[in-house]
Amino acid sequence: MEKRSHKVLKYILFYGAAVLLNIMLNKLVNLLGLPIFMDSVGTITAAVVGGYLPGIIVGYLTNIINMYADPANAYYAVINAMLAILGAYFADKGFFRSFVSSIRTIPFFALIGGAVSSFLTYLIYGFGLGEGISAPFARTLLEDGIFNVFWAQFISDLALDIIDKAITVSIVYILIRVLPDKLKKDIIPTFWRQTPLSKDEQTEARQNSAHKFSLRKKIIILISVIMIFIACITIIISYVLYHDFAVNVYSIDGIDISALGDMRLNEISFVTRSASLFMGFFIMILVLCIWLAEYSTIFPINTMTMAARNFKYDDVDTLGAGVKRMQNLKISTNDEIESLYDSLSETIAKTVEVMKDVKVKGDELAHIQNGLIYVLADLVESRDQNTGDHVRKTAAYVRMILLKMQAKGMYPDIITDEYIEDVSNSAPLHDIGKIKVSDVILNKPGRLNDEEFEIMKTHTVAGNEIIAKAMDLVSDTGYLKEARNLATFHHERWDGTGYPFGLEGEKIPLSARIMAIADVFDALVSKRSYKKAFTVDDAMKIIREGKGNHFDPTIAQLFLDSEDEIRKIAEEHLQKLDSGEKVELYGEKKTDDA
Repeated sequence: MEKRSHKVLKYILFYGAAVLLNIMLNKLVNLLGLPIFMDSVGTITAAVVGGYLPGIIVGYLTNIINMYADPANAYYAVINAMLAILGAYFADKGFFRSFVSSIRTIPFFALIGGAVSSFLTYLIYGFGLGEGISAPFARTLLEDGIFNVFWAQFISDLALDIIDKAITVSIVYILIRVLPDKLKKDIIPTFWRQTPLSKDEQTEARQNSAHKFSLRKKIIILISVIMIFIACITIIISYVLYHDFAVNVYSIDGIDISALGDMRLNEISFVTRSASLFMGFFIMILVLCIWLAEYSTIFPINTMTMAARNFKYDDVDTLGAGVKRMQNLKISTNDEIESLYDSLSETIAKTVEVMKDVKVKGDELAHIQNGLIYVLADLVESRDQNTGDHVRKTAAYVRMILLKMQAKGMYPDIITDEYIEDVSNSAPLHDIGKIKVSDVILNKPGRLNDEEFEIMKTHTVAGNEIIAKAMDLVSDTGYLKEARNLATFHHERWDGTGYPFGLEGEKIPLSARIMAIADVFDALVSKRSYKKAFTVDDAMKIIREGKGNHFDPTIAQLFLDSEDEIRKIAEEHLQKLDSGEKVELYGEKKTDDA
């Protein structure tokens, strides 16, 4: 990193050259007898390249140096300061990126350098003509009798300044095109008390306030109020002393009272000069204070705020990057802000460690929970000699359907990542109610009679009761809500002829409508003691025939369109059953002998 002393030397050389450019060009046009000023080229160049503060300092110093030749220059420092502000503003808005857009700034610069300057001259010279370059032209207009003193001065100053600023802006544009980009980057004055921000990051940091009354506004208002108050008191006291002195002089010299009008004009001139001096000084001090406040207070606070807001607390995997981003700010203001930064960084780092630990333990609990679900499902399934790995296959079908629906944007308010996990993980519990059904009925080799079938149908209500009791025991029911929906409603039919409640259409919970398809399909393609396994083609044909009566037609069609994935899932589980393996959650395997 370049040493601070080297950067300061660059600032001094460049902005010193800008001041010298103002003075030399002004002297050159005076020697040539040209009716223009050319004393703001360096000011506007410094503002366009370096920003508000360098431009104002260059303009202010130019007038201070020029006052040795003509003390009246001190009163016009405020004009150069205003030109610097306008130049920096237009640079921020991109007006100097092309020559055509830069030309559009000429009228605005002329209004400051000509119109405002003319009004100031009018007051300083007691409602009379000034003594500057425009004076001869103003006298010509005045002698013609068309204009009064004010308008003669105003039109002369404005007309000359339009020419002056047209030449000035053209030279400024050429200079900023000639200057190397690296030099332009290096001469932007900074006072970083943290890791430097890019231009876009600076803009974001300045705007990063959740309150209408930002710290930046408070600083501006506070400094303005204090300085205006001091200026008003100073000007009033000076005016009173000046007035008393003038009255005494007039009284001692025995001047006629009619001459008091001249005294009033002198008093107006005095107040105007005092106010002008103050305004130039006020603008420079205000911009300097804002510049210092931004680097020592506003940027550090707002970048801390931005870093904290950008934390994604719902994504533990990215929290480490958030901590590193906060630590990389490296705020070193050597005051309370640095203490706040250190405390905030330490607190966030510890919080992230705790959250990561909680996530690890939460993942372990979730793994255990899902494992227990499969153990419980296995207990139920082991009583039913007909089902054979039914819970795992139906869970796989359900997950596949949900992922397909999410990819197609179906039910976006319902099918979230969390919902998919809840339904998929609770799918093995859809037949939990069979634990209350007699083994005789559950494992009957033939078809059930009407009475037996009515008993079998009670497994849905029994499943509801079992899961409802489990929900009463925990504060966060989470996935159990969908487990209850699956257990209770997976035998409902789209046309309302299902059981246990005869619900129809979308009155049936979405998860149960999905499970209905997965449950029937797996029952069809699986071998039972009372039937042979259907082929996938035959099972698909039955699903197709059930669209709109047994099954939700939209979900059924999606299932039919996913035949390749369905076959893959069925074949994988068939191979595992033939090899004596069972698939556990997260891909772990165990044999029947385990």
